Amino acid sequence: MPIAVEHLGFGYDGAAVVEDVSLSIGQGLVHLVFGPTGCGKTTLALLLVGLLRPQKGRILVDGADPAGKHFNRQSIQLAFQFPEVQMFELTVEKEISYGPRNFGLASGAIRERCQWALDCVGLSADFLGRDPHNLSFGERRKVALASAIAVRPAYLILDEPLAGLDWTGRRSLVAVIERLKAEGMTAVILTHETDLVGEVGDMVLAMAEAKISGPRPVKDFIYGDPGPDGPHVPEFIRLLRLMESSGFRITGRPHRIEDVARAVVASIS
Repeated sequence: MPIAVEHLGFGYDGAAVVEDVSLSIGQGLVHLVFGPTGCGKTTLALLLVGLLRPQKGRILVDGADPAGKHFNRQSIQLAFQFPEVQMFELTVEKEISYGPRNFGLASGAIRERCQWALDCVGLSADFLGRDPHNLSFGERRKVALASAIAVRPAYLILDEPLAGLDWTGRRSLVAVIERLKAEGMTAVILTHETDLVGEVGDMVLAMAEAKISGPRPVKDFIYGDPGPDGPHVPEFIRLLRLMESSGFRITGRPHRIEDVARAVVASIS
């Protein structure tokens, strides 16, 4: 079963953050939730994982309330924005194994999970004995992500995961998300960076003024009627539309950055 949000309502001091929101998060897909800073994306993440309880409506994860006492919290994990500042263990192995250990896995299984999680994020087993606080920014970010996926959740929520990353770091993170998707994990990425739709993602949701529109397939979001999602259309798509309106012929409907670049070059050569 997917994540089901039904008439969700939540706010602070009488100000609505989400109001009468209903949507479904399909399994095995990467969902991008776009919205400006301060629109409530982090609050939505906290609601999805059960750290906040809805004031109206309900959320069901595989048919269960994530804020419920007996909910299987292993099934959904949240990586906060700048998660690397929350590290507290003395070695990478202890940091990554914290979740599996608290969920009662045996020592051999914990070791396998640590190695699997490190491999997913592109780090070798040599990192297991290192102090996470002495790693580079990019390495700490990878360890933090490895800690979130080590319990092998069915659903992974990422809050502004690209914050502070350079282009190499972005591409590395996208590769991790694609691998996790290939292994059956569902991802929800909360971000203000609309251009991310050109790098990763299957479905798009747009958040503004306490409402959420979507989900829409990426190509429908890019090439369909902009409607209420107009402000969220990436700049590279605006460029494509401007070129087409100026007489340039764009072949196909590219939506990944590399494909868009090739289509633009082909249209002007």
